[in-house]
Amino acid sequence: MFLRNSWEQYKANFKTALVFSLLLVFVPVFGFFQNTYLSSGSIFLDYGLLLLNPVALVSQVFLVALFLVFYSFFVSIIVFSVRKNLSKLKLNFYLREMLQKFTLRIFVFYSLYCLLLFLLALGMLYFGFHMLFVAFALLVVSFVLMFVPQAVVVEEEGLRHAVSTNFEFLRHHPKSFFLVFVIGALMLAVLQLVEFGLSYFSLLASYLSLFLNLVFVLPIVEIMKTYLYMMRFDIIKQHEIARGSKPRVARVEPESLADAPKP
Repeated sequence: MFLRNSWEQYKANFKTALVFSLLLVFVPVFGFFQNTYLSSGSIFLDYGLLLLNPVALVSQVFLVALFLVFYSFFVSIIVFSVRKNLSKLKLNFYLREMLQKFTLRIFVFYSLYCLLLFLLALGMLYFGFHMLFVAFALLVVSFVLMFVPQAVVVEEEGLRHAVSTNFEFLRHHPKSFFLVFVIGALMLAVLQLVEFGLSYFSLLASYLSLFLNLVFVLPIVEIMKTYLYMMRFDIIKQHEIARGSKPRVARVEPESLADAPKP
């Protein structure tokens, strides 16, 4: 039921998922910097960032921050859309008042999160840890913080409380963590295989991989996380179970989404 209902939520919010593709406009801009590259559906910055001249360093930090602002806004929208589909909300109030707060909190979270991963990787490499071990450590940190955006949007909590709520959710719902971990890892593995296969036929394989990651993998992972998170509320869980083969999906009218604040 979980996979079917998550897929129904993705289809209901497909236009919102497509909005993630707007992040592709950052690709050619990142291309001006020699320490960035595309791979496995992501944009990577190497650890020579600190060796850039001051102007290039400030420019790249600003660009990353701008990217995170838009990414945070899109994540807020997709999580909010699933929340709306599963519970009653005052749509206009949330679109006009709360999405800005959600976006700001998630932006601060992702900024601190990226800084944490960067410093952790830099420190581990400095002390001679193998790159595979570093990658595994970063993966663990990423997954143990995965429900923070859901806590921000669903619980409407500040960032500090959202982080503690995230850990509380992981402690009481390890199955949800395991499901997202396995499914997310499998989708990323398939994405890498697709990119590897297409690289024999096209130089645009990495761009296609990034597009698929933005419009499919990332949105559906956030949808799965939000659906599982919403199931912590008994009234919603019982209602979803009772509906069985008829998952509840309520589309947001286009004219309502037009009222959403711009990041």
